[in-house]
Amino acid sequence: MTIKALIFDFDGLIIDTETPELKAWHELFQRYGIDFSFEDYARFIGMVYDDTSALDVLQSRLDIHLDKESLFKEFKQRKVELIDQQSLRSGIRDYLIKARLLGLKIGLASSAKREWVDRYLSKHAIAHYFDCIKTIEDASQPKPHPQLYLLSLECLGIAAKEAIALEDSYNGICAAKAAGLHAVAVPNSVTSGFDFSRADLRLEHLADLSLEEMIGKFYSE
Repeated sequence: MTIKALIFDFDGLIIDTETPELKAWHELFQRYGIDFSFEDYARFIGMVYDDTSALDVLQSRLDIHLDKESLFKEFKQRKVELIDQQSLRSGIRDYLIKARLLGLKIGLASSAKREWVDRYLSKHAIAHYFDCIKTIEDASQPKPHPQLYLLSLECLGIAAKEAIALEDSYNGICAAKAAGLHAVAVPNSVTSGFDFSRADLRLEHLADLSLEEMIGKFYSE
């Protein structure tokens, strides 16, 4: 079956938003002399947008009352400040350009909110490449549930085996495979230690393999 589409994750894949987010949590916890647990954070990568559970962890380890609303507002401001300094991950723009030249459809499936995704697609001037964008507002369940990918396939008008999903997280790979897509893991510095055994292919960077070569790995008569 011929590959007809690429479907990109957003956070951590198009832009490494996860390293800045982890740094912002570390900074907040260090203010109180508490070490931030990566294990607690890692469970929700690719799954929960605006997750505040870290503040519950911090509260449980302190004997003082926390103004969680105020702290989360500070955290988000710092996170955005750090993410705004990030460039597109290596190979992303080249893949988008080449996909267009090859006549592929291009989708985006994210558990984040549309406003968040649009902010950075606009900032990096790549929004026009996407034929279909599905975010958490479009789905009743986030990844690792396959709904976002199933909605993307319907929107693009293609079969699951005609699409390659590009993901950086375990939850994202699980969602893509559950929907029947080919799945390529492109982890960032935060997610590089995850279990990607379910992925059909793993790359450190998209720049490590041309789009034509990637498609060739999934092509069948």
